[in-house]
Amino acid sequence: MVLKRKPPLLMIVGAVLLFLGGGAVAFWALTRRAPVGRTLPTGVNAIPDDAVMVLALSSDEGQWRRLRQFGTADTQAQFDQLLAQWRDRLLADQGLDFGTDIQPWVGPEITLAVLPTDDPIADLPATLPDPAIALEENVVVVVPIADAGRAQSTLGDRLGTMAEGEDGTYRGINIQQVEGEGDTPLYGAVLNAETALLSPQLPLLQRSIDAYRGNNALVDRPGFSRAFEQLRDSRPLARFYVNLPTAVEALAGTSDPPVAASRLAALQAPRGLVGTLTTTNRGLHLQSVSWLEPGSGQTFATGNKADQMSQRLPNSTLVMASGGDFQQFWQDLEEGQQLTALLPVNPDELAIGVQALTGLSVSEDWLPWMAGEFALGLLPPGMDTPEPEPDLETEDPAPIEDEPSRLNPALVLMVRASDREAATASLAQLDQVMATRYRFSEESADLGGVPVTRWTAPFGALTLAHGWLDGDVVFISFGDGIDQQVTPQPSRALAENSLFQATTGNAPRPNNGHFFINLENLGAAQNSLLLPPLPTDGLLSAGVIEAIGVTAAVLGDRQVRYDITVALQRGDRPGPLPQVESDPVDVEAEEVEPEPEAAESED
Repeated sequence: MVLKRKPPLLMIVGAVLLFLGGGAVAFWALTRRAPVGRTLPTGVNAIPDDAVMVLALSSDEGQWRRLRQFGTADTQAQFDQLLAQWRDRLLADQGLDFGTDIQPWVGPEITLAVLPTDDPIADLPATLPDPAIALEENVVVVVPIADAGRAQSTLGDRLGTMAEGEDGTYRGINIQQVEGEGDTPLYGAVLNAETALLSPQLPLLQRSIDAYRGNNALVDRPGFSRAFEQLRDSRPLARFYVNLPTAVEALAGTSDPPVAASRLAALQAPRGLVGTLTTTNRGLHLQSVSWLEPGSGQTFATGNKADQMSQRLPNSTLVMASGGDFQQFWQDLEEGQQLTALLPVNPDELAIGVQALTGLSVSEDWLPWMAGEFALGLLPPGMDTPEPEPDLETEDPAPIEDEPSRLNPALVLMVRASDREAATASLAQLDQVMATRYRFSEESADLGGVPVTRWTAPFGALTLAHGWLDGDVVFISFGDGIDQQVTPQPSRALAENSLFQATTGNAPRPNNGHFFINLENLGAAQNSLLLPPLPTDGLLSAGVIEAIGVTAAVLGDRQVRYDITVALQRGDRPGPLPQVESDPVDVEAEEVEPEPEAAESED
């Protein structure tokens, strides 16, 4: 792979500085529309409403410093190197320093918008191209000017003269062509004393001016402003907007295997997703709202009924997913509603598999009584199974790591039955299948006053159990000793887990369910058949991310809120960003130097 010396996005943003400071643009206020609210990203009144994606990044250096404090020593160094490369390519090559030359006059955030084009090859809805190509073809950058006078005085003498180009106006606004490095033309326009635009495509710049003049601006899209009003983070690191039908179609087309078009049909209704990304004391918090626009013909199922299952799962739970209504969840999964269309689960194939294994139909035998709150939990396998006492007379006792119980899947499903009689009948049918088809041995047990039925496979390779908990909650467990962890109730509940509290504690109450994954403990349970290998290297490795919590809450029949919190390992206090080589390819060459220690000491 050949790396470009200047990524297109960096060249574009760098040219913003040249455009603002070259002395060829006068800073004066033009007639403009009323400013947008403070809850909206900068410049959304100058972005067309068919934008595929909008990303507004904070220009506050302190925000990025807070983000740099997370991670291991290795990942902190990797992230610092990445930021330093962006900084140097963007500013140092122009002889600029962010703290002295940019920060005094730039506004609170810089906004990038990816727009569709007339070129079907580069159009994001048709495919998901290389990000650098997409940004080079489709981007419009909105740069806020907090102090026009200081921008002119600071940069006017530093960046030289503007490149000559075809001058002209469009709808009363001057447009100038700026020559960046290479042959790629850049076009810029100053909308007013507070806002400038830049794009490598003149038609896109003109469309942004049209939006600014009142023609189909993103800020006027139905539901857009109201969705941002639901977000409570006041000082985010980033704010974003995604056109979900376009983005989902693009992502689905690149998945392997591709998501069937029939499952995406429900997501093609006009809808959007907005959100904020904020640093917290424990990591990152992403808050977002998805909405359906008027006339879409769809509505969200209202009701937030998920509030008990985190009290019923044990503190040691590694992964959990819960919801307020299993029937509704399954229906959404079948119809591709909300974001379940992208889950790597085919409900039809799953239903066929369940019927093949149990002889019971999901639609006829299970779903009719599952219209209540539910949870699916993945637990450490064999955690509470007593280990055999070592044989002191044996000089070399056999290890227990390879015992079958250690390899059992450790899974529990809990559902509040909406029809207990129907649920009891289904469980009786399951018992018959276990006895006659698979010849599992049956055992009845009383766990704290809760009658439990256990089925054990020949040679003890697999243990299943089911029983009734308080409140008409039925549980079905897979794995040795799992029933003992949930019956009659866990000695310590998942709700008391510090990582669960950190990743879901600030989510709305009540809500429509959680997803939680404890990566800190997941790596210690690698013997389970249900656990995939975890990434051990890179910025998103299991050593960096401690836990992830996702909470969904229905705000109305046309709005759903998602809160995603990522708990990160805290590292050393960040210092100044490092100096990097001007050519990033040289970094690989340093690995073969005979004295790497000396090279590191020079840094």
